Amino acid sequence: MITAVRELGTFALNKSGKDSLSALTEVINADNYPYMLVIELEEYEPCEFICVSVEDMNAGGAGRYIYRQGSSRGSNYSPTAIITDIKKTLPIKIIGWFNSVSKQKLMFSKEEQGYLKIIKKSLEKNRAKIESEIMEKLQDIGKNCGLTLKIGGKYLSELVIFRKAFTQLVSAKEDSISAPDKLCSLCGKRKIKVSAGAPAYKFYTIDKPGMISGHFIEEKSWRNYPVCQECSRALDEGKRITERNLKFSFYGLSYALIPKFLFGKPSEIILKIITGNRMDKNIKIKTETGQKLVKTEDSILHILAQEQDNLMYNFLFSKKSNNAERILLLVEDVLPSRLRALFAAKGKVDSVFVDDPFHLGKVRNFFAKSDEGKRDNDLDKYFLEIIDKTFKGLPISIPFLATHFMREIRRDFNNQEGALFKVGNAIQTVMFFVDLSMLTPKEVIMAETIFDPVFKKYEAQLDNREKRGIFLLGSLTKMLLNIQYTTRHSQPFLSQLMGLKMDERSIKGLLPKVTNKLLEYKRLDHKKAQLAEVISQYFLESSANWRLSVDELNYYFVCGMNLYKEINVVLYGQEEVKEEEEEVDVDVD
Repeated sequence: MITAVRELGTFALNKSGKDSLSALTEVINADNYPYMLVIELEEYEPCEFICVSVEDMNAGGAGRYIYRQGSSRGSNYSPTAIITDIKKTLPIKIIGWFNSVSKQKLMFSKEEQGYLKIIKKSLEKNRAKIESEIMEKLQDIGKNCGLTLKIGGKYLSELVIFRKAFTQLVSAKEDSISAPDKLCSLCGKRKIKVSAGAPAYKFYTIDKPGMISGHFIEEKSWRNYPVCQECSRALDEGKRITERNLKFSFYGLSYALIPKFLFGKPSEIILKIITGNRMDKNIKIKTETGQKLVKTEDSILHILAQEQDNLMYNFLFSKKSNNAERILLLVEDVLPSRLRALFAAKGKVDSVFVDDPFHLGKVRNFFAKSDEGKRDNDLDKYFLEIIDKTFKGLPISIPFLATHFMREIRRDFNNQEGALFKVGNAIQTVMFFVDLSMLTPKEVIMAETIFDPVFKKYEAQLDNREKRGIFLLGSLTKMLLNIQYTTRHSQPFLSQLMGLKMDERSIKGLLPKVTNKLLEYKRLDHKKAQLAEVISQYFLESSANWRLSVDELNYYFVCGMNLYKEINVVLYGQEEVKEEEEEVDVDVD
């Protein structure tokens, strides 16, 4: 993955012709920090304070600020910063930068050193006035801002002394732990000098001796991750492109989509990403919701799926933890043809659920929190495992899915008096995985029934007699509950469903209870009797031991409850459904 980011950065640097300074700078996010406050000083001694002005962030190009984040407790690599607490930002990030420069003993002439001291003195002298104007501007703006200097009407990038200081500070940081004439771990070439890692990705720390290669000696920690200067610059640029153009929110998780080129010239769309032109809304998926696999306007998966297989995609799910980057999941080498297969499977599901298109958020519904009372998502690990298998086409277990399906379905059922909001999501999810051959149905020869059109529709899930019998029993039970509600505005038979925790014995024992209750209401007409007969036939022809978990048993049962209208149409045709059999208290999310 790191190699792919480096290649992306190398391609971008060659394409854009950026100079070394531009390659080192970072871009302040204008969405989060829309304005830059500029402390303006006169150019010549004593560099008197003029005013604090306001401008749109990055209006004239982000490079003019030569911004690069430094230590959270100290200054940055230039006197440009993001304002957190003005009482700290000005003295630590701006004035403190001049202190840092003097301590580093950079290669400046006496005149340059003297000039920096004059600027610092002016800032210290006018600190109270500067802080007052900044506070006033912040109150007027009411939004997050950055803070920088402008001397004699020139930005930092236009002043040689600040450009010089910036590059020397960055080099000093990289050179603090380095070694001459060693192999770079990224390009594999012997270089004049390699440093300990790259600022772009910090996957390890050296604050504990056990994490250091080279006999636990900090000076030899470059052995952990030796990187040459050229690769470090390319990584910076590759990460910048990734963060700006290819970082997406994914149902509470964050992921980066990193292209990896195999051969041939990238397409026009890929080039637009690489050259730093943020893809506009017309290029992204902004068609109807039905075209989306990921329900977000920033999704470009559908567009990228149309590429030829001369490149691959890496999906990096990560989370920042202190000063290091923590990888949650890395899915490597996903071909565009695989993305096309995902959209094709989605299309098949959507053809069945025309008014309720499938997207991966429906899978996330079952893999977020194991308990509603928990503050954070504790099922991210399982969700990421499913995403990994989806992109790689690995098999998935229906008992595993059923366990999580039924946890959420029971929650709705018990909290909302029989409501089954998420059953439709579960059915769509299983159909999606079946279409991708991640769930393989069994081949079982069964006698024909009038319900075969329904079974054909869901054949991948209803692939044996037990499942079909349970499904039909769910439909018959739903018909009874509707009759009860119409007759007495309550559904006392719900208590017989045991909170959807029925085992095999309970399921089998439910059939006579349902038919008996229908007889009591005098509603066991010949159509419902025919349905009960088919259920009995399936149960009797099934194996002695069903080998289905409690979650699986109840999953197929609630699927039948939720899709009872399809069984109703088979029984009574397209004629108008009787009033007492109209659906109540059920809504498919």
